[in-house]
Amino acid sequence: MTDDRFFRRSGPFSLGALAAHVGGELPVAASASFLIQDVASLDCAETGDVSVFSDGKRAGEFATSRASVVVTDRALGQHEHNGSWLLLVKDPRLAFAQIGHLFYPPILLDCGVHVSAQIDPTAVIGPGSQIGSGVVIGHGARIGARCHIDGNAVIGACVTIGDDCVIGANTAISHAMIGARVHIATNVSIGGEGFGFVPGPAGLLRVAQLGRVIIEDDVQIGGNCAIDRGAMGDTIIGAGTALDNLIQIGHNVRIGRNCVLAGQVGIAGSTTLGDQVMVGGQTAISDHLTVGSGARIAGKSGVMRDVAPGESVGGYPAMAIRQWHRQTVALARLAARKAH
Repeated sequence: MTDDRFFRRSGPFSLGALAAHVGGELPVAASASFLIQDVASLDCAETGDVSVFSDGKRAGEFATSRASVVVTDRALGQHEHNGSWLLLVKDPRLAFAQIGHLFYPPILLDCGVHVSAQIDPTAVIGPGSQIGSGVVIGHGARIGARCHIDGNAVIGACVTIGDDCVIGANTAISHAMIGARVHIATNVSIGGEGFGFVPGPAGLLRVAQLGRVIIEDDVQIGGNCAIDRGAMGDTIIGAGTALDNLIQIGHNVRIGRNCVLAGQVGIAGSTTLGDQVMVGGQTAISDHLTVGSGARIAGKSGVMRDVAPGESVGGYPAMAIRQWHRQTVALARLAARKAH
């Protein structure tokens, strides 16, 4: 059960309505009129809740769950269970996410500009937007319709933000053009100077950073990320890409569409990622590399060479995933022999 102090729950919804919402199939014995009150995990669910079983490793929890309804597929539904009705779908995780948004839709905006916000007279704010306390919006900035900019965020001069965006508290954005439906969490830095220096007679001299950050539609950016603007070109985050917390994107990096980057990933300047690339947590990717579309990079890898489209790599330095697994096994066996 979620804490109603923090979340606003809709519903209840009939089982038939949930099945129709996700295009699922109900067993004949299920009651389409039965009311579902909430979503819950298998181990915490109670009567009236809907849960999800999408991983065979959780078969024990599935067998004992008290959920009234469990979203799963036909194969997993063959496991022993506790009499819950099964809502059968092709992709249980996707269907359960859709149900979760049905019960917990986005909170409606409290439209208007807080009295403590500082809005430059030349800035344009779209209708239906909510501008929080202490927000600063600079000269010539353009904010789309129905945007929510939370407390103490700073939107620099001439930045453009599309419709239906969310900008978290204490986030700073400059030299950027942002598309529609972009969600940016708290304490994010976008558009800062890239890390580029050349040695000179008086010490290090920073290279002028004269590019922008382009963030396309439907991008998700987690808390405490830093995305540097380009040096001579642009830093680009492709549509539909999701960045976890604590990610560093260097200047002139180009990330394709629908990529997923887990926490603490760092990408050095001028590297390009294709579409649908997945990067595991704490991975470091060197500069001026190309990672092809559909590539997979295991967590804690060190990528120092190009990665071919569709290739899976891991390790430090990163290599073909099977080679890395063989080396890991061989090293473990060698260590075991020496221990004896």
